[in-house]
Amino acid sequence: MIFLIFLAVGFVETTTPNNAYIIEITGIGNLDVNGTATVMIPVPANAEGEPVMSEVFSSKQVFGWRTAVRETPYGKMLAFTTTDDYAPSISVPFGEFETKEEPRLLVPVLATPENMSVEEFSRTSGGTYTTVVFLDGFVPPEENATPIIFNLRYQGGGGMKHLIKENVWTATVNATVPSTASGFIPVPAEYHVIAGGIYL
Repeated sequence: MIFLIFLAVGFVETTTPNNAYIIEITGIGNLDVNGTATVMIPVPANAEGEPVMSEVFSSKQVFGWRTAVRETPYGKMLAFTTTDDYAPSISVPFGEFETKEEPRLLVPVLATPENMSVEEFSRTSGGTYTTVVFLDGFVPPEENATPIIFNLRYQGGGGMKHLIKENVWTATVNATVPSTASGFIPVPAEYHVIAGGIYL
C-alpha cells in the first residue's frame, strides 16, 4: 500500500527541463584591444540549427562585455564585444527552464564523424564533432604570449513527467588556441547523451 502511495506521488510529479550554458574564456585579459574586440562562441541549438536561450544571452549583463547572438557565415553564434582597452576574462553561467525536449548541440557544426548529418549525429549516444570559435581585435603581446582557453559546457533536457525521465544532452568545448590567432578557428566539441526512461 505504501509503495502504491509513493508510486502515485511520483506519477503526478513533473520536473521542467532545463538549459544551462557555462562559459569560461581565459587568457584574453593579457591582450590589448585594438579598437573593438570580439569573441564569438557556439550557441546551443536543436538539430535543425535553431538557437535556444537567445533571450537569456541578450538580457544578462557580462562584466566588460556586450552580448548578442550574431549571424556569421557558419550560422548564428554568441558574440561578446568590447571597446575598452582591457578585455577581462569571461566567466558566466546562463540558464533557463525549457518547454521542449529535443536533442541539442553547440552549433555551428562544421563536421561530424563519417560525414553523418547533424540530425543523425544528434540522435546518437555521443561522439566528437567540429565546431568553431572566433577572435578579432586583440593585439597579442610581443613576449610571454599566453594561450586563450575556451571551456564551454551546455546541458539541456532532463525533465520528468509521469515517472518518465527525458534524455539529458551535454555538449562541451575544451580548446586552447594561440593568442596570435584571429578569425574563425575550428575546435573539437564533445557530445554525450544520457538516456532517459522510467524513473522509480
